Amino acid sequence: MDTCTNRKQLTSLVEAEVTVNSDAADGHMRLELHFPAGENARPVPGQFIMLRVHEGSDPLLARPFGIAGYSEENDIARIEIFYRIVGKGTREMAQWSAGHGVKFLGPLGNSFNLPPADSRSLLIAGGIGLPPLLALVRYMDALGRKDELTVLYGGKVLAGMVGVDVLEGLGIDVQTCTEDGSCGRLGLVTGLLSEYENGKGSHLFVCGPNPMMLAVHEACDSLSESSQYSLESRMACGFGVCSGCAVAVERGEGREYQRACREGPVFAGRDLVPDSFPDNL
Repeated sequence: MDTCTNRKQLTSLVEAEVTVNSDAADGHMRLELHFPAGENARPVPGQFIMLRVHEGSDPLLARPFGIAGYSEENDIARIEIFYRIVGKGTREMAQWSAGHGVKFLGPLGNSFNLPPADSRSLLIAGGIGLPPLLALVRYMDALGRKDELTVLYGGKVLAGMVGVDVLEGLGIDVQTCTEDGSCGRLGLVTGLLSEYENGKGSHLFVCGPNPMMLAVHEACDSLSESSQYSLESRMACGFGVCSGCAVAVERGEGREYQRACREGPVFAGRDLVPDSFPDNL
């Protein structure tokens, strides 16, 4: 598989400006930031940013957000993220208007490996887990490879699903399901997977709530050609110093811990164990 790579490493905070901060779904927002191109590395699918919510100490820590889109035009770069309003930091973010100045560190972490040309890939998302996969869809579309992709996207209700309109606008084969039947099929995304032989012969890219990812891993990993999981973990620094985002991985007959912000957030399914998906996140 080919690996997406950055053109250079980031060394400092990036000063950016809010251009869009709009409703994406019930309790979810779409945020677009503009900043001078060349001030940081060009993001690749799977990476994230650490966004400073406040210059003071309340809240103190930056927040990690998966990058859903990136573009450059006339020496101006654009990063797009989606976020769910769940606490003090994101409630404050939801009040930002166009022109508001922010700072972020990134892009951070590793990236997805691209599947072989002319293969079949299933992108499996749950809830707010779609954005990193949306970045991969856009990347593959730019390579003229969108017809190799099928997106399976599940959520609790229609009101909590983001980015479906973007996928449909790109002409991507997208199948949806919700637990109440308000969007697509009634049921869980693992039910959709069963219609694709649980990923047999396909390359899997997975991001979503940990219980969903664990269910996909248990049902599909032995059948798929390959699998990559973008893991969720609590992060304080985003660049490997605090080790607060450690993830359990398998190494030979033993186990070790790797940092989701440095060695991840993307991990090969063959390296993951049930403890890689803690249910307390």
